[in-house]
Amino acid sequence: MRVKIAGLGKCLPGTDVPGKIVTNEEIVRILLAHRAIKPGTDRPWGPDELTPQKIVELVGIRERRWVAPGVNTSDLALVAANAALADAGIGWADIGIVALGSSTPEALFPSTACMLLNKAIRGEVAAGRLEEKEARGFLRIPAFDLLAACTSGLYAADVVRKHLLFGETECRYGLALGAEVLSRLLDFSDSNADLWGDGSAAIVLERTEEPGGIVCTEMGTDALGVDAAFSVGHDTRHHDIPVRTNLAIKGHDIQKFVLRIIPELIVRTIAKANRTPGRARDYRIEDVDLFVCHQANARIFDLPSRKLGIPIEKFYVNVDRRGNCSSTSVLLALREAVEEGRLKKGDLAMLVSFGGGLTWGSMLIEW
Repeated sequence: MRVKIAGLGKCLPGTDVPGKIVTNEEIVRILLAHRAIKPGTDRPWGPDELTPQKIVELVGIRERRWVAPGVNTSDLALVAANAALADAGIGWADIGIVALGSSTPEALFPSTACMLLNKAIRGEVAAGRLEEKEARGFLRIPAFDLLAACTSGLYAADVVRKHLLFGETECRYGLALGAEVLSRLLDFSDSNADLWGDGSAAIVLERTEEPGGIVCTEMGTDALGVDAAFSVGHDTRHHDIPVRTNLAIKGHDIQKFVLRIIPELIVRTIAKANRTPGRARDYRIEDVDLFVCHQANARIFDLPSRKLGIPIEKFYVNVDRRGNCSSTSVLLALREAVEEGRLKKGDLAMLVSFGGGLTWGSMLIEW
């Protein structure tokens, strides 16, 4: 028995919900206006130094999406979830568990997953698919958030997968999501504000006896690097002086971690797949048709490509037009890779993610 991906969905501000595309030209104007500090110095960028092309050269990003003021994390999640359900050909009544990964939950509590279900139920009533008197008894299923920074979406998918495989679980389908409104936490005096984008992506997971599906997963943490990425001012710590919110990252530390963990994860995941009981084949790195990695920046794929001899074309890239969407990143990239015809039935795909914590995860899928 395995679990397969039965449906995928996404939500982009400016397309699916109110919001906008933020170009490099706009982000440069914002950063210069806020006197953003040039990394490695103690002075602001000069207008001749920070240009739209400079951002492309540094991180490979040309644009990102940001939500409008009235749009929240659960709104993005609802659109992505409905799209994934439609893609799977099922409805909300078929879902037995919801796990939502986010670095920007709508509130500390209740969970954004519960807010999502609230909106889903009300939407079913409004559409006439559910009677008002039946609403209180509808979708009384486990619904919760996971926070593992940029790895949250993949963690959520793995938790739902394992729930579906557990012997006591009766439900056939589960829903995993990543959803982010990162633009609300940005400090524009920090040059790293150019990295972040908003969005959501969702996958419907289905327990199946058919061949294919998720072969194995590998999840973990390097907790000694806990300070490498931090949600400054978005916390319950005591502050004598109010702290401006920010997504603070130690770029050099993160880069060292990423350059080590991606090749290591790829090798370990293939080795684990070859230890899977009852497997029908052996797995090799060269057999993987597409690598879908967390889209932190466009430069992170070069080292694993060279180190493991993987053609760079096998790494899917959408960070140039989406930015770093944290927990949404890998699931959104997977959705868009499918839209672009990069995966066909029988292909082998590997999802790889990493994030603050430091967290990491991978998933090998027979498509």
